[in-house]
Amino acid sequence: MRMKWLCMALAAAVCLNLAGCAPGQKKAVKQVTLTIKTPPIGFGTVPGLGEKESYDLFVAAAEKFSAQYDTYEVSFEISKYDYLDEKEQLADKQGTDEAADIYYSGSWNTPSYVARGWLVPLDDIVDDELRKDIDETIWEQNTIGGKVYIMPFQQLQNTLIVNRTMMKEAGLEEYIPEGDEIAHWSTEEFDTILHALGDSLTEDNQFAFMMYAANNQGDSHIMTLLRAFGGTLYDENGNFHVNTPEGIAALEWIQELNTQGITPKGSENLELLDCVNLFYNGQLAICLGNLTNLWDAWNKGLDVFAANFPSMDGEGYCTSSTNGFCVFDNGDADRIQAAKDFIRFIYTDDELMNYALGTLPVNQSVIREHKGEIRMLQEYGGNMANSVDNIRNSLGWQGVRDVFYKNIQNLLRGNRTPEETAADIDDSCNAALKQGREEAKT
Repeated sequence: MRMKWLCMALAAAVCLNLAGCAPGQKKAVKQVTLTIKTPPIGFGTVPGLGEKESYDLFVAAAEKFSAQYDTYEVSFEISKYDYLDEKEQLADKQGTDEAADIYYSGSWNTPSYVARGWLVPLDDIVDDELRKDIDETIWEQNTIGGKVYIMPFQQLQNTLIVNRTMMKEAGLEEYIPEGDEIAHWSTEEFDTILHALGDSLTEDNQFAFMMYAANNQGDSHIMTLLRAFGGTLYDENGNFHVNTPEGIAALEWIQELNTQGITPKGSENLELLDCVNLFYNGQLAICLGNLTNLWDAWNKGLDVFAANFPSMDGEGYCTSSTNGFCVFDNGDADRIQAAKDFIRFIYTDDELMNYALGTLPVNQSVIREHKGEIRMLQEYGGNMANSVDNIRNSLGWQGVRDVFYKNIQNLLRGNRTPEETAADIDDSCNAALKQGREEAKT
């Protein structure tokens, strides 16, 4: 369902005699209409505001911006589209009167928009103060070809979440972190934990660790497990490189966890939400999670903590991506300037920046200000040093998602060996990347 909201700017400022205008004459201000489009990206429960999403932020920001902006007389047309309608609402409208000037990026397609020359870089609205307030890892995720094309607003950081009660019952107290610290385990330690949990869980419907491969949700998180034995996932040219001793070892490990019953039965037919529900029901000891999942688990009465994905060095990995603001180049310098001014304004308003508190802000200043009010906010905010970026602004990522999980399905079903699966992942995912690169040229 398409929703629109229209607000008009206040009247232009009155020219003063000292500026050379006649008494009572108004300075001419150009009228600009900014079209903003966004998918329904949720911000969770924002303190003091309730459940909010990106559309709500734009509505509030437009009203505040209009009340103080006098460079142009700005009208806003703000609409929300379904995720499946992105091509129709963004790509197909490019170059028409219905083209977006601004959109909120929760899209795998943003790198292809950059490659096609559809977006404008935003480096000129990133001053030194803002640059220092956001972790350099986050800037790298939003930089393509050396230029910032996405102004990051909220982090999407995923870790593992762990049932503390099950850990204690398995005699694993030594691996439980103090307080709200995020646990860091080596691959060897993690394997020990999983098998101890597996031995302690006596119910047929209880399992130690998540696994899912029913659809393309099983992409970046399962890829992070492929790094557990020292693999890098990619080669120096940005192509998938899982067919290595390290990658094959990780696939052998996943296969063993499956055959030994450490992961749920029939996990090749499960999706992420199935595993999350198993975790909430006390049937799964370790699952993928984030701040929102932690809060939900606590609200359900579960005693849980966060842990990074395992790594050989014991520091562990989290997966991280961001959502933020992008500006289309529609050939109108005034619209582009007004769009940039609008986005930069959001970062100067504390109330608007607080919309990110329902998830995880990118700005360290926001995290510092609210760390005492929101549990685990500081811990997740300080975990970016352990993040891995499996997406890497790759062209054709949707194509990668559509083929990667099928290879994991075949592994879990026993249709392919770990060696064959490693080769299949490289072949199918690199073919998707190649197609994405070629399509971006057209």
